[in-house]
Amino acid sequence: MNNYPNYSEARSVAGETSLIQRVCYLLASSLLVTAGAAWWAASAGLPPVLFFPLVIGTFICVAAVYFTRRQPVISLLLLYALSIMEGLIMGPVLGMISKSFTMGPMIIAESAALSALLVVGLGSYVWISNKDFGGLGKMLFWALIGLLVVGVIGMFVNMGAGGTLLYSLAGTAIFCGFVLYDVSNIKHRFGPEDYVIATVELYLDFINLFWYILQILLTVSGGGSRRND
Repeated sequence: MNNYPNYSEARSVAGETSLIQRVCYLLASSLLVTAGAAWWAASAGLPPVLFFPLVIGTFICVAAVYFTRRQPVISLLLLYALSIMEGLIMGPVLGMISKSFTMGPMIIAESAALSALLVVGLGSYVWISNKDFGGLGKMLFWALIGLLVVGVIGMFVNMGAGGTLLYSLAGTAIFCGFVLYDVSNIKHRFGPEDYVIATVELYLDFINLFWYILQILLTVSGGGSRRND
């Protein structure tokens, strides 16, 4: 999992600060773009037929960012294309939750806030402590594969509320691990030209944390009473 050159010895503190500042700016702006696209998709009622093409598009964007990491203009365009497509995917689902449950909007807001707190908190811990969690790479990779396998099984077998809660807790723990791992890579391995790929990795961590935390809160609270209107 650690396929990045180690730039840490050659980089100055000022260079590290500049890198993380660029990543934070791009992460915040890309999440705002996603939120805007999600709001539009929820309001406009995006056709369900677009769901799978959008999902495929996000995978293509992520893969393309890795290949264009040394071409900042192209990789930035891909980052914001990814942000828009993620928002278009999220919007109809979040709109349905908001309309179906009295506590839906509050749970969505809480999920976003908790995801932000986890990313900022864990990222700050890695940055300030200077600890290197790069060794988590292989374990996180196999944990993610296991999570995906269980998710596919869950599409055909009803896991129940308890199983869904455990699955979502496991997903949250795994992506908390990815935050530690990815911020460690930014701190110890990424070079100054890797700011877009670093942003994409933290962006995906945030999005996945948001979905798993949202599922946890919906499962625990039941989403409140169902709306009748």
